[in-house]
Amino acid sequence: MTVPNILIDANVFVSFLVDRNEKQRAAAKSLLESAADGALTGSVTQFAVFEVTYVLQSSYRIPAAEVVTLVRDLVGLPGLLVTDDCPWKKVFEFWPERLPGLADAATVAVAIARGYDAVATFDQKMVKKMRALGVDSYW
Repeated sequence: MTVPNILIDANVFVSFLVDRNEKQRAAAKSLLESAADGALTGSVTQFAVFEVTYVLQSSYRIPAAEVVTLVRDLVGLPGLLVTDDCPWKKVFEFWPERLPGLADAATVAVAIARGYDAVATFDQKMVKKMRALGVDSYW
């Protein structure tokens, strides 16, 4: 039996790391536990790691000395793979017309180009747009 390969959006990690939405935090924790248990493979793009770092520092005012520990632990989670892959030609097929955010367009481009089973995101606008492009949502 093949385990699903799920591409995880930056907002899932932010919800996991900070107290902004308890329902999202629980869902993110469950997803990451499933990856650790081998029920699925969780993947995160390098640019999502950058986005998480930026949001933690700029929006939540978490000092860099704390963010480095959080990010180091995050990329080391069992069952989580970090990829630096970004199919730029595909990104420009989606951005800015179909997906107005560059990070969202890049996430969808990676999911399509590399055949991920679904994208885990809490961004419902992104979910609608990626479903229209044939990309499934994890939730």
